[in-house]
Amino acid sequence: MDPKELIVLVVLAVIVLALLVFTRKKNEGGRAAQLMKKYAALPPEQLATVPEEELVEAVVSHVLACAADSRRPDPVKVLAGKPQGFTVVYAVWAVCKEMAAGDYRGLLHTATRELTEQAGAGFTAIGATQTAAAWQTLCETEGDTAEAEKAFHLAVESECPLTLCVAYIRDNPEQFGGEPTEAAE
Repeated sequence: MDPKELIVLVVLAVIVLALLVFTRKKNEGGRAAQLMKKYAALPPEQLATVPEEELVEAVVSHVLACAADSRRPDPVKVLAGKPQGFTVVYAVWAVCKEMAAGDYRGLLHTATRELTEQAGAGFTAIGATQTAAAWQTLCETEGDTAEAEKAFHLAVESECPLTLCVAYIRDNPEQFGGEPTEAAE
């Protein structure tokens, strides 16, 4: 075999291998896509069995999966048709993630801006009272928000709202379409 033919065969083999790897990863999707598929349907019985370390992601993934299935994907509109617990957890999650990735002014340029009031109520519902107060102050701040943002971040660090969401979900199954627990009655 001619060395040029061998080089062409090796190059073709590398290209085929690269295409196989790329299409496999594309078809599998990332973690978010896998969770959206796994939790597209989330009846209360299934929610009760979700491991604690995946609980908030399960609720958020369910909302995102429902939004992706609609003609106009919009998680905020999907929340209107869901039990209240989904709004509480999704709003808290969205605001915490947006604020961790940027600042309040940036958040106001995303879809999360539509959840500012729900997030405040959500922080209160899950028991993150310092975070709720810091969020309220931040939302009411005009001009430079740096100090209010710092206070919000400190409150989030202190209270860990996403961890409190896990307890909220477990303690309030009726807020997700399930039956009240004995402790909640």
